[in-house]
Amino acid sequence: MRKADLNSIAPQPTSHGCGMKRVLVSNGDVSSPVTQIAVTSLVKGERTGRHSHPTMDEFFLVRRGSIRITVGEDTEVFGADGFVSVPAGTAHEMEAVTDCEILTIGCAVV
Repeated sequence: MRKADLNSIAPQPTSHGCGMKRVLVSNGDVSSPVTQIAVTSLVKGERTGRHSHPTMDEFFLVRRGSIRITVGEDTEVFGADGFVSVPAGTAHEMEAVTDCEILTIGCAVV
């Protein structure tokens, strides 16, 4: 069993050059193909560059605020409780429409 209190986890920079994340689970912490479970905070206007992960599906659940997410050529704004999945190898990017917090789950494609 793995337990954590989100508020006791120190924020760290994301690998996308914007936002901060609190990592609940990292690759190797569990025996499943989960690569990371984290809560990411973005400030209004912050955006990731367009990128893809060739060997990882990614899942986003907006906890608060709103964020514009482009997956492939489709762009949509998601508010609290909005969910989107990004298949491995699919180009995507995000821009915070407001200050926001997102639950991010990465899962290796086997």
